[in-house]
Amino acid sequence: MPELRHDERVRCAFVEETDKITFSRKITGKVRAFTEPDLSRTVEWVLRSISTAAALSEAVLEARAIWIGSPVVTPATVLEALAMDLRSAGFPVSFGRSWSPVPNVEAAVGTGGAEPDFVEFLRGHPSWEIFA
Repeated sequence: MPELRHDERVRCAFVEETDKITFSRKITGKVRAFTEPDLSRTVEWVLRSISTAAALSEAVLEARAIWIGSPVVTPATVLEALAMDLRSAGFPVSFGRSWSPVPNVEAAVGTGGAEPDFVEFLRGHPSWEIFA
């Protein structure tokens, strides 16, 4: 889906499987977005595109959509405490959205290329734990 490659509001990943015995093709994928309008717009566009391709090739189309969950918002108090600890340890701090869901944690943190020092700092800190 080349039209989606330059849209920074959504992330899409699709896999196509062909069964040579039944001559069938299966396309599965994920659509991620931070807002419900962006998600709705993109899912609608994907389903229309696949429907059009199926109709033009006279294929039978079966489509399903599953809602996995809303983006998680990290509590401001957790972000403030983490940012202060990181800044006082000499790490640069910036905030951004994460495209990868991280269940059952208070904050997801990227290392920005400073992984060994960063991991060492978090392992030795009394308030923070590393889960991955």
